[in-house]
Amino acid sequence: MTSSDLDSDRVEMGERLRLAREYVGLTQEEVAAALGVSRPAVTKMEAGARKVQSTELSALARLYRRSMEYLLTGIEPASSAPEQLAFLARAIKGLSDRDLDEVARFAEFLKQAPRTVHKE
Repeated sequence: MTSSDLDSDRVEMGERLRLAREYVGLTQEEVAAALGVSRPAVTKMEAGARKVQSTELSALARLYRRSMEYLLTGIEPASSAPEQLAFLARAIKGLSDRDLDEVARFAEFLKQAPRTVHKE
């Protein structure tokens, strides 16, 4: 692997980190506080200008509720349906009928959304 391949991989991982952070609704400040780093460090991680330590990646995976494999490669590991169903059941518990309808509409949107293809 050349250094430009490594740089490209780091930039792609940074983009996944940014998208995951935005998806869960966290600011760079909040992520920095959770990791014990500065906000500029988070900015550099998301830009691919800073290497992400393994302990930071593990913490980010927990924080963003994504697998480390996905954050590193963009490939989702094989799912464990019972675990995912239990998580979803806990997540929607107590929502109003209107909110449940919104969750269902969002699930349909995700099914129709184009998938990102990982480059080999």
